[in-house]
Amino acid sequence: MPKSAYQKQADKRTKDAIRLRARFDARARKAAGQLTAALAGAFDARERTNRINLLYGVDLSTETLLVHSLRAAGLAQQLSTFLGESTPGEEVQLFNPTPDGNGGQPLAPEALFGETVPTPPIVILTPPPAALQPAETGSGIAISQLRAQDVGGGNFTIVVQASAPSGGYHLVNDFAPYAYDFRNGDEMSFTFNNATAGQRVQFVFTDSANEQVRVERTLVLA
Repeated sequence: MPKSAYQKQADKRTKDAIRLRARFDARARKAAGQLTAALAGAFDARERTNRINLLYGVDLSTETLLVHSLRAAGLAQQLSTFLGESTPGEEVQLFNPTPDGNGGQPLAPEALFGETVPTPPIVILTPPPAALQPAETGSGIAISQLRAQDVGGGNFTIVVQASAPSGGYHLVNDFAPYAYDFRNGDEMSFTFNNATAGQRVQFVFTDSANEQVRVERTLVLA
């Protein structure tokens, strides 16, 4: 009987885990052997230094603090014992068939097994634009956007996008003493500071080349 996706996933995870265990067991054995040999070499250096102190009447330190601590703890003897009590390749895993489960479907990916865990998509919610009055018939200026976004602290970001017959337009308002000149189709933004939610602001759009072509809009800050 063919294995289900659930059983195949279990086999793969198990084999990978056993392979990883064997790899780091080998590294631990190698490191333990190297440390045991290093402590044996340090013991030889200690004996030589002791002999020099005796022969020449000097008082040299026979070992470093680290080596002294490892020797005093009997680490070399412990490592030799541990290595002698086990052998590489011990606890050979015999793969018995994994009972089917989860309806035969694989379990969710987990980072612990080195698997890529999908993350939910990030959804950026755009606040709805403030109410916009319909364009005046025959004004010649088309307003695509005129909205306000409350960014906190009494500050509002104003987003505007429009087009005029000459290819650009002049924009003023009765809140801030600034005038703007924008090109057709560009989405532009600026900030009102120390404003109040619900405040009404009057905007006047004028064609850059013809002041007679103009349109007014009222925006409620929200």
